[in-house]
Amino acid sequence: GDAAVYQERRGCEITLHVLRELRGMLPKPDDSAPLAIGGAAAGDQYSLGTTMAELVLRDAKWNATSLGDNLPFETISAAIREHRPQLVWLSCSFIEDESTFLDAYQELYDEHGMSVAFVVGGYALTDSIRQRMQYSAFCDSMQHLEGFAQTLRTAIDSKSGQPPA
Repeated sequence: GDAAVYQERRGCEITLHVLRELRGMLPKPDDSAPLAIGGAAAGDQYSLGTTMAELVLRDAKWNATSLGDNLPFETISAAIREHRPQLVWLSCSFIEDESTFLDAYQELYDEHGMSVAFVVGGYALTDSIRQRMQYSAFCDSMQHLEGFAQTLRTAIDSKSGQPPA
């Protein structure tokens, strides 16, 4: 309430610029690194959460790529089919219509939930919404995302016979 909208948006732009610079400083993931993709669903135009998730996962030795914000679930599904990631994250800072969101998310999960780990987070995911969702992990902080990613990475590496990176 103390800042004008333009001030908040400008602050986000500055932060995104810094995060993109940090991304360039991280080493390129190994070719053998597991793949993670994610973003924010349709109606959610907040890109800081998904950008931070990408950086956290890259730092945890994942080949992570943010698909961006304001993504229809159909396009997230198409990306999963095309790229076959081991992890998909969904950053939820804003949910336009709870019922529409939950129905579309459930369709996504029904199609891909047995083949990919779904990680969800963000302040729009209230307890009542989360109780109606299926997912592999809910992360209420980037530290939780990092911990889950490291645990999953260890499981993937041990299953494939790869030494941990």
